[in-house]
Amino acid sequence: MQNYIFDFDGTLANSGKTGVLATQAAFRELTLPAPQADLINYYMGIPIEVSFKKMVPDHNFTDQEFAELLTCFRQYYHKLEAANMTLVKGVLVQNLKQTHIKCFFDYWQFTPSIVVSIQRLLKTRRD
Repeated sequence: MQNYIFDFDGTLANSGKTGVLATQAAFRELTLPAPQADLINYYMGIPIEVSFKKMVPDHNFTDQEFAELLTCFRQYYHKLEAANMTLVKGVLVQNLKQTHIKCFFDYWQFTPSIVVSIQRLLKTRRD
């Protein structure tokens, strides 16, 4: 096999802290009660379009307010990801570094920070 596809988050890197911090910051900015980390982690993996409403079940969002919350979250996420995303170290990473196979990565939103994280992880250059 010459090509491998990886889900980036949870396999090669952990972005959980970034998600928690961005969620809390976005909620605070819209003067909503910031969810606790354990609640955010409970909903991790569920689309934010669903999970954010479940985190404040007594709040009735207007369409505009909810759109602002999602935008705010994404902005905070991009600001925070480089400093808070951690790379997973282990056998998989070591094996990838030692091979010359083509690797493809799947991530919910591919950003420059993710590219840098992959480069740092594999110590490769971007072509």
